[in-house]
Amino acid sequence: MDGALVKFLTVVNLVWWPISKLIATVRIVLSPILRLVVFLLSPIWIVGSFLVLPFVHLARGLYHTLTLPLQVKWLERIETLYIYLGTAGLIGCMTGAILYFIFRFLSSSLSIDAGSKEKPRKGRTTAEFRAARREKQDQVLTRSLPIPVVVDKVSGRRGRGLLSQTIVEEDDSDF
Repeated sequence: MDGALVKFLTVVNLVWWPISKLIATVRIVLSPILRLVVFLLSPIWIVGSFLVLPFVHLARGLYHTLTLPLQVKWLERIETLYIYLGTAGLIGCMTGAILYFIFRFLSSSLSIDAGSKEKPRKGRTTAEFRAARREKQDQVLTRSLPIPVVVDKVSGRRGRGLLSQTIVEEDDSDF
């Protein structure tokens, strides 16, 4: 078993050795070129990072604000209260639903639904009462003799309010 492991590691070493030398050579060759590119692009990078800085600070502030509840230790303190209130809310909702369904079952089985039937109105409506009164007044006016209306015109200034009008009284009453 040890011989197989030794052979495997020898093969890996023989395969890796040329690859590592190739990487080292490329690094030696490309290192001065990459340093030159970084040196030439550094002013652009500095100006660009300066222009983007307000947005970076805004993003960091929003990130810290949104993750504040996850970082604060006060959540551990109110965990018991949260569980208590959540359980009380669930029990209250379930109790209310059970009472609602019991009430609906009882009211439908006993036929005491309040909103299902409208009671018919007893007696006359206001419009019927007024129409009957008008007919009665018309009958009284047609039977009585016409009385000439005398209008006295008073010269001078008259008030146009309610005090200047005559109140006409009727002989019979509806009540």
